[in-house]
Amino acid sequence: MVSTDSKFIDTVFCRFSVQEYSKFRIMPINESAIALAESGKMGALNLLFKRHPYSLSPYMLEILTAIPETVPVQMYGQLLPGRSPPSGVAVRQDDWVECEKMFHFINTSVKNHDMQIQVKTEPLVKHFLGFPWPSIDELSNWYTNRAKAMDDFSGQLDNCLSLLEFALRKGISELQLFHQDVLYLHQIIYSNDDSSEMSFNMSLAMWGELSDYEKFKFMLKGVKEENVTERLHNRAIPFMREKFHKVSLIGNVNLTNQNIEESFFVRWLKETSLENKLDICLVVIEEGCRNFQSNDYFKTEVEAVDCALQCIYLSTVTDRWSIMASILSKLPQLHGG
Repeated sequence: MVSTDSKFIDTVFCRFSVQEYSKFRIMPINESAIALAESGKMGALNLLFKRHPYSLSPYMLEILTAIPETVPVQMYGQLLPGRSPPSGVAVRQDDWVECEKMFHFINTSVKNHDMQIQVKTEPLVKHFLGFPWPSIDELSNWYTNRAKAMDDFSGQLDNCLSLLEFALRKGISELQLFHQDVLYLHQIIYSNDDSSEMSFNMSLAMWGELSDYEKFKFMLKGVKEENVTERLHNRAIPFMREKFHKVSLIGNVNLTNQNIEESFFVRWLKETSLENKLDICLVVIEEGCRNFQSNDYFKTEVEAVDCALQCIYLSTVTDRWSIMASILSKLPQLHGG
């Protein structure tokens, strides 16, 4: 009595060599599953999980980790775990000998653990061991680490994103923020920007180590006057809104020695001015002052005026008076102080 049904083995492994077939027959089922996963035989692995879900569930995450990172997630998506075990899992009808007495006999008489695994049939495992399942924390950590490993070993960010989308569909809502973070990186890497100066070399691990403001800056890397507005609207501003708009800044670029609470956008615009890129500042300030109710550039008119003045003072160029005057002309007129 072994843990693998002979007809099932014949069906799955009919194209294998005799040597592979013989090796599989005597191998503990979890090791067989890992071997199939490592070789990328997703069809056979799916069938093995279908026939032996209870025997394989304690090793599920280990088995799924063994699948090569380059294998499309869609090929094994049905095996990915959700918040709870699948309902309605069917196994074959119990044989008369597969009873509680036999289960206790195996536990007391068979001392070798590997042999115990081989002789416990699926109905025995189902009735007397149940369906162990990872905790939500374990599942969240596994999905996160698996996504990072996919990017580290294969560089296939599409596959990482697919994995996290499967996880969300399966109810692992704890991964929502991580999924959004990966989605932002995916949009940056696979953007349609035509700028030849832009060269992105950012892994998922490196992206995760950046602060929120550093990510905001990265989204605007290489912008020019002609594309800065689009990049702000499509990427950076939505990201800033999601990150609560504000960041605490201490003594940034010699602006002040006091603590200042300002948005990512204002902080970036000042740093852009400090790099003497007043052309970009003009385009952005003009757009930001166009309609305060319909955009999220500046919180108030006062903030817009204050930011624009600081941008002018921070610039060190002495031949851009016309651009400075244009910046001032775009500002709203404040009344009553």
